[in-house]
Amino acid sequence: MRVERLTGAALADRVAELAVLRLAVLGEFPFLYSGSSAYEERYLSGLGGLPGGLILAAFERNHMVAAVTGAPLDQELDALRDPFTHAGCNPRSIFYFGEVVVLPSHRGRGVGTALLEIGESRIRETGRFASIAFGEIVRSVDHPRRPNTYRTPDAAWRRLGYRLEPEIGGTLSWCDAGDREETAKPLRFWVKSLATSIGP
Repeated sequence: MRVERLTGAALADRVAELAVLRLAVLGEFPFLYSGSSAYEERYLSGLGGLPGGLILAAFERNHMVAAVTGAPLDQELDALRDPFTHAGCNPRSIFYFGEVVVLPSHRGRGVGTALLEIGESRIRETGRFASIAFGEIVRSVDHPRRPNTYRTPDAAWRRLGYRLEPEIGGTLSWCDAGDREETAKPLRFWVKSLATSIGP
């Protein structure tokens, strides 16, 4: 297993593969995201061009099996930035992790954790950020498309040193797979202070 940061030509070479990976994983519960390869490739190319944008991918035998994306919160969508601003936080001091996507065949093997820890190390190296945050989609426990085997990753986030911020919440809209219109999904946010060491 190897991990690479994708930028420039390396991102251009792999962006289609990354888009396919993201669409496959984000189409599952709880995301249920319905998107297009063209949109994903544009989004990822734009993210790769942001100052401070971060795309890490894990490979096994040259096949992409996992990835994580992120950017400084002040460069993120208003829907992600505003909840922190309204809570009195400075978005310039927060790095925001987007989605961690791991193929089903590689889950439970520490791949996602490794990506987050490598990402955290790179974020620390900049010396710019006081904390890291990410958003979690809130779906009802009786959601009709919730698999019986689904378990929230909350325990994993806590082991990595993140804490849930109950006073910070927001919404993000997209079209669920099988739906015709976008709907707003509630988000709750987890935050880790970079005064905390990597890991638990």
